[in-house]
Amino acid sequence: MGIKFEGFEKCFKMSIDSTDSNSLEHLRDANDKRKQLDVKIAKGTVTRLDMMKQLTIELEILDTLLKTSNIKMRANECCAIINNVISTLTKRINNMWNTIFLLFVINDGIEPEFINITSDYKIKSNCENCSSCNTIYKSIMSNIKIISTQEDKLFNFSSSDFIKILQTTVFVDKTLMIKELFENKKIKGTAITAPRKYGKSTNLSMLKYFLEIQVDSLGKPLTKANADNPITDTSNYKLFKGLKISKEANIMNKHFGKYPVLYANFKIEKCIESYACVVEGCKEVIHKSFLLHNYLRRSSKLNLQQRTLCMLWCNNENYKNITNIDEIIIGFSSLIKCLTKHFNKPCFILIDDIDFFIVSVSKTETISKGYGCIVGFLRECLSFLNNKELIVRAFITGKYIYAINAIVPWSIEIRPFFTLHEFTDYYGLTINELEYLFKKKEFNALTVTIKEVKAYYGAYVKFDKCSEAKKEIYCMWSILNVLKCKALDNYWREFGNFFCNFSNQSIKNTIQKLLIDENLSVTLYDRTISRLHPVYPLLIAESGTACTKSLNYFLNVLLDLGYITCVSAQTPITDSFSHTDLVSFVKIPNKEVRQDIENKLSLLS
Repeated sequence: MGIKFEGFEKCFKMSIDSTDSNSLEHLRDANDKRKQLDVKIAKGTVTRLDMMKQLTIELEILDTLLKTSNIKMRANECCAIINNVISTLTKRINNMWNTIFLLFVINDGIEPEFINITSDYKIKSNCENCSSCNTIYKSIMSNIKIISTQEDKLFNFSSSDFIKILQTTVFVDKTLMIKELFENKKIKGTAITAPRKYGKSTNLSMLKYFLEIQVDSLGKPLTKANADNPITDTSNYKLFKGLKISKEANIMNKHFGKYPVLYANFKIEKCIESYACVVEGCKEVIHKSFLLHNYLRRSSKLNLQQRTLCMLWCNNENYKNITNIDEIIIGFSSLIKCLTKHFNKPCFILIDDIDFFIVSVSKTETISKGYGCIVGFLRECLSFLNNKELIVRAFITGKYIYAINAIVPWSIEIRPFFTLHEFTDYYGLTINELEYLFKKKEFNALTVTIKEVKAYYGAYVKFDKCSEAKKEIYCMWSILNVLKCKALDNYWREFGNFFCNFSNQSIKNTIQKLLIDENLSVTLYDRTISRLHPVYPLLIAESGTACTKSLNYFLNVLLDLGYITCVSAQTPITDSFSHTDLVSFVKIPNKEVRQDIENKLSLLS
């Protein structure tokens, strides 16, 4: 039992009743389960249900404390200690809510019930009279509240939908990304990699609202404008009015609201434990993509066979009965054919979390044997991305370069998170955007300074692979949490069974070198080799020495996940076989990430 918990236990015991062993047992049980939960998070085996169960337990303890505090106040008994315990527990609960919204898919509109206790009161270790305690108690009770609708206007952590983010005070205008998208006409497909909570889903949602042809329930365009004229009479147009992209007349006139859009989000809530799970998961993703175009079931522009197919995929139950693998593989291809025929123009493809089925699989012997089948199946499902006649362009997001490269066609150009590229500014926060947020009047009372934020949440450095040019990017989730919670803390972390590698001694040694600020050399990802020989998500044995290749792969994944950052430009090195590798030095980017690494090492040792 740790010192912190012992102190908390003593306060809890004094707060409830020195003879109430049941309450103390309840607290010990909750604390033990919390430790087990932390290990599960580190290993990547935690579920949202696990988190919600623990949250319920801790809320029950809080409820008990509040009732006891109320009784003590009415009896004019000292409640300074219990108020201190309440303050500690509310921080634990808020931390858990933050983790749930960081790690899991939550339905839009469900806002975390953060408990907010302002810091404008002082807790006394002992009190001279109970009237002071009553004052403190009332101060706490008046400041324990569920986030109000007014605060929703400042932040919305429950949604990645562009419309909802646009309505918040912390909205940062990144719409010029749309202009960048159309700058290079030769590129027909782009895949962006970035860690969790860097704006991938929100940006894709923004693209969808900008590009899509808005239609009624029958699939008829809502705009009255002719095909070649600018569209200014739709609800989507109102979203972008006044934003930076609205000043780009050529882009607005030529591209706004002009495309049928196939949107797919590969991130689902099901646990992926086998090849069969991947197949069922893909069916769900295809089904949801069809549902966005429900009108196709009645489209007079489609033939009977196509309408029947759309009805099958749109039905919430019938699609589950599709067992023919070939029918599933051509699911997306069938949808773009229907969309192209209905609108008489090619589609724009938007895919979010495209590597989800690969990076989220449980690393078991069964999966290891079937990994080749999973990659092969996903490749076939995504082969439609090569269809230049039916597709204008594809824009894709994910986290792992290795995983994305294994399943997308060669026509898709990958933009890694750790490199400086044309979309770098749009994933995370630039220095200018960071300063812009901190200067907003809503945060004038914030005591945390920009200098402190930069020191604690040090930026990720992106180098151009062809020059010495570089740019710094900050983690969006961390910065927004500082503004919301009004304090420096560790808000961001990644999870997944990839981190089980931390239990291997050679991996530990590598991590320890990073923790003492030693810059390590890493050979950066080679797309050609990875494409020819897809690498199964790494899981190194607990015992034994990891080979150089495994260590290099491990460091590349850490780059993808945002756990290390480059400190030097990429240097080409040619071996004796005339093969050239790009090499860079890396380090841990900031204190927040360092804290999470140390925590994972401790939990997984």
